[in-house]
Amino acid sequence: MSKINVLEPNVFNMISAGEVVERPSSVVKELIENSIDAGASEVSVYVEDGGIRKIQVSDNGIGIEKDDMRKAFLPHATSKLKNIVDLDSLSTLGFRGEALASISSVSEVTLSSKSKNQDIASKITLSGGKVTFEGDDSRAEGTVISVENLFFNTPARLKFLKKGVSELNYVKDVVRMLILANPSVRIELSNEEGTLLRNEGGTLSDAIFSVYGAKTADNLLEICDEYGGAIKVSGFTSKVDYTKANRTYQTIIVNGRAVEDQTVQTAVEKAYSEYLMKRTYPMFVLDILMPFDDVDVNVHPSKTEVRFRDKHAVFSAVYHAVQNTINNSLKNVAFGFDVEQNPTENTQNATKQSDFSNNFDVEPVRKPQVNYAQSAIDTSKLFSGKTTPKNYFGFDIPSRDSDSVLNDSPISFSKDFTHSSNRFDGVKSVACDDNGILTTEKEDTDYVENDYAVFDGKIVGQIFDTYIICERGDLVYLIDQHAAHERILYDRIVDKFNVEHTQPLLIPFKLTMMGEESEYFERILPNLQNLGFEIGKSGSAYTINAVPEPVAQVNFSKFFSDLFANMQSESELTLQNLLKDKLCLQACKAAIKGGQSLSRAQIERVIKNYVDENGNLPTKCPHGRPAVVAFSAKDIEKLFKRIV
Repeated sequence: MSKINVLEPNVFNMISAGEVVERPSSVVKELIENSIDAGASEVSVYVEDGGIRKIQVSDNGIGIEKDDMRKAFLPHATSKLKNIVDLDSLSTLGFRGEALASISSVSEVTLSSKSKNQDIASKITLSGGKVTFEGDDSRAEGTVISVENLFFNTPARLKFLKKGVSELNYVKDVVRMLILANPSVRIELSNEEGTLLRNEGGTLSDAIFSVYGAKTADNLLEICDEYGGAIKVSGFTSKVDYTKANRTYQTIIVNGRAVEDQTVQTAVEKAYSEYLMKRTYPMFVLDILMPFDDVDVNVHPSKTEVRFRDKHAVFSAVYHAVQNTINNSLKNVAFGFDVEQNPTENTQNATKQSDFSNNFDVEPVRKPQVNYAQSAIDTSKLFSGKTTPKNYFGFDIPSRDSDSVLNDSPISFSKDFTHSSNRFDGVKSVACDDNGILTTEKEDTDYVENDYAVFDGKIVGQIFDTYIICERGDLVYLIDQHAAHERILYDRIVDKFNVEHTQPLLIPFKLTMMGEESEYFERILPNLQNLGFEIGKSGSAYTINAVPEPVAQVNFSKFFSDLFANMQSESELTLQNLLKDKLCLQACKAAIKGGQSLSRAQIERVIKNYVDENGNLPTKCPHGRPAVVAFSAKDIEKLFKRIV
């Protein structure tokens, strides 16, 4: 008995449809590409329910002859090529002859078309790949094709589609890409609520303006390809200070076809490598022209992947074109970044200069010279010089000779040592400047001193003007004064967050998103509203009308860019988490610096406010860097070989 079955046409068409037709956006892509291959200068796309219920594409192309109407839906039937040799000089977007056969096998299709050689238009309808009507129609030269009830006969495929609003975002992404790849063609996308995208047809810069808007267009550089050669690189790339939080805004066009390619992407980012911070990416629209036989477009049915014959030549051409563009843009321009370093570098590089005026003023002191040959350590050197603290944590400290502090009895922290003074000036509000750096406004009312200070240890002193030494039981603590103070300030800023009050925006912020970003935003929308964001919707566009008080002065473009960059994160969606990096940076800038000589009273105040409700010392600063290192008596005895 034979075990090998020859599949019926409707069966293998439905199987191949799985490769070509993944979702409504796949249908839109194939149909628009057919229109462009037909020489259309105008293409209109209309969708309902994100394309699940209906997709209609009309054009003013050359049309389809009556005798070819039925043949157009046969598998592997195409007007783009005749033999294998044609693949080496292929200039059309379609060529496999699979699209219409695959689409019609999983939907209900109506095709109406008229060529210039016909006096009357022709019409054909299919359902599940089977012809249900053929006849005449009335229309101007060109083609209109309607695809309805996608996956009506494959419920398993239908259930994998997302909601209409999410599918619409994928459709918009595809149309954006095709507009950028075909800027001279007038392309319009609309749905039940009106026009969503429209490019009137013109230059690439016009298309970029239509897709991304004026702000983005103004921050792009035209590619300067001065090297010639067989590979021509043109297009636009972003200025070095205009970056995105992900690669969504990168478009690669090869011989008129929008594709995804790691070689080109890497070449561009390599050219930007010395200008970009971590996890930021350039935006670009690159148009690469090269001999057709040097690139293979027949890699995947989706036709979004290509294979270069010489990818090293492509890399070099793209890299030098982009690098040359960047270099030309920076000539005779004074340009600098405020680059956020990693936490350790921030701390180490902050040791020379103190911007600590809001806390206390300290006269410069000379770091003590230690003679390690001495048989005993002169402990008076631990507090050398004179300090004139003015205002530290909201209270005045009288000027005093810091040497005399060591004559005081050791400090024991207990519940008796509370309510002595205010902790420090509170933070009234948190805001961001144009660079996304948080600033704080002080309240008139001081905060109450820590009333749970139960660290019953003693302060030994300060070393290297950077570390505080404390002793408790059989443990010795080395405390990074900058990290400890940073923790105090960060916790205070977070405590002052007020999400109960919202502030209306004088000018509502219009939120621009791409496919995955829109889908993520839809998912977190209820959470954002619970946090105090008032968000309006008009069609598929969103506007931010009011925000929680702590976010009132934020650079919204950067705020939402950072939000979308971390959309894979599983962390809880809170304002503290959304703004954590900015809060950490603000606390870091305001905190005591390493290399800062402190008086005894100042050290006491740091330790007193640093302990938690259990009398313990938090081990890390907000960045996650160690703030406290503990040594036991046994550890020290081992260092001196007293025990083994």
